[in-house]
Amino acid sequence: EFIQNARGIKTCSADGIKLHSAYNPEVEAERFVQSIECLFFPEYILVTGPALSYCLPYLKKRFPQAKICAVRYCHDFDSDNNKFSKVFYSEDKNLCESLFNFMGEEGLAAALFLSWQPSEKAFPDEYKSSWGEIKKAVLKSRDVLATREYFSQRWVKNCLRFCLFANETAFVKEGTSPILICASGPSLKTSLPKIKELRESFFLIAVSSALSPLLEFGIKPDLCISTDGGYWAKRHLSFCGGSIKIPTAISAESAIYAKQLEETPVIPLSYGDGICQTFLERFSFKSLRAKRNGTVSGTAAELALSLTSSSVFFCGLDLAPSKGFSHTQPNNLEKDGSLKDTRMRTKESRLTPSSFDSPALCIYRDWFASQDFGGRLYRLSAGYPYSNSLGKIRDVDWNFFEDFAKKIRGHSLLPQISVSKFEMKKEDRLTLIEEILTKESHSPEWIKEALPSLYITASRSGKDFMSQEIEEKMDKFIENVKRAALPGGKKQ
Repeated sequence: EFIQNARGIKTCSADGIKLHSAYNPEVEAERFVQSIECLFFPEYILVTGPALSYCLPYLKKRFPQAKICAVRYCHDFDSDNNKFSKVFYSEDKNLCESLFNFMGEEGLAAALFLSWQPSEKAFPDEYKSSWGEIKKAVLKSRDVLATREYFSQRWVKNCLRFCLFANETAFVKEGTSPILICASGPSLKTSLPKIKELRESFFLIAVSSALSPLLEFGIKPDLCISTDGGYWAKRHLSFCGGSIKIPTAISAESAIYAKQLEETPVIPLSYGDGICQTFLERFSFKSLRAKRNGTVSGTAAELALSLTSSSVFFCGLDLAPSKGFSHTQPNNLEKDGSLKDTRMRTKESRLTPSSFDSPALCIYRDWFASQDFGGRLYRLSAGYPYSNSLGKIRDVDWNFFEDFAKKIRGHSLLPQISVSKFEMKKEDRLTLIEEILTKESHSPEWIKEALPSLYITASRSGKDFMSQEIEEKMDKFIENVKRAALPGGKKQ
């Protein structure tokens, strides 16, 4: 209920509970902001249930550098939404993902969270669910930052080896044909015959784990993509190189064998930031712009959408627990695991965890479900009974695809891949790597990537980035990276 008080100021209530002072809501809001205890400089401020938003101008005055956002408990106050940097709603089933997608892990770690208390009483269920989602987003940001810090040395080591061993680079020119992406979920198996039959109808991208089953079935992708920096990821790429040369799109931080870098055309993927971007630019690698994602399938989806004006179809995107193998066979990691099976540690006990949902699967599934791909991304299968849905991504079968392909037959152009030699002597590469490491090792951007937690702590407090602790840790970081990546250009 909205009313004008005796002074002509608008106020309101919900279910008999006043959401603002009946006499002077502006003074009430000013006192609320003055009472906030905040010992850091927030990058974002998120206010839940701000109702008529009287607190907003006082928040802007006290925290002029912060982006101020709101979580609405209802739509009755939408007329004030344009005053905020971003407005979310408690009814959003993927509020955690929406917050994470907008603020990112760094923004959430440097955010101030506030609740307009009168709204807590008027909307108890919405208040509880919203703060539950906020907690999930903050915990996710903490985990992502910890993962970045833990793996940062490995990623930079991979980047140095990329610069050291890459001999052929490739570039993809955008087309107008459909693109088919293959992930390795169990549903891929049912589509293999149709993929082979209609192979000329699309540009085919395989995420690294789908490469083995495709090649086993006699299907050669146009492009393979791998973005994981861990050892196990490069096991999927063992087919690349030698007589089977499949252009491989990788970020500079991705794990890949040196021999494959020397023998296989690589398409450098650029995330546009961080240490690896510095090396890509200084080495003048022509790269494709990509978006960093927790799963290679997410990066592949957005890359494919940027490479065609047509639609993108995804096979094997199950993102669900499964009985038996969690990936379509053959799978290199399954082969490695089977070598360790014994009567005491059986195949069944090794595969059982894949029949349960996991936090990682939930995160990846929620990400796809929360995205709007403009109606251009479809999940394609041969009538596979998926156990989930992925938001706005429509599930279609091969009859749908064939009808789609017929409509554009003769009027579409496949994306084109061009390959060129990267002519730079090994000793010149080593010299340039050393030069970059010496010049950039103490830059704020490198500190942000190598030591994200310390960087955010320094940003929040307004202290000088280059404290003695940070300087010593960065020196140690560079020393460890050089020891792992550069001694004699040793291949791995």
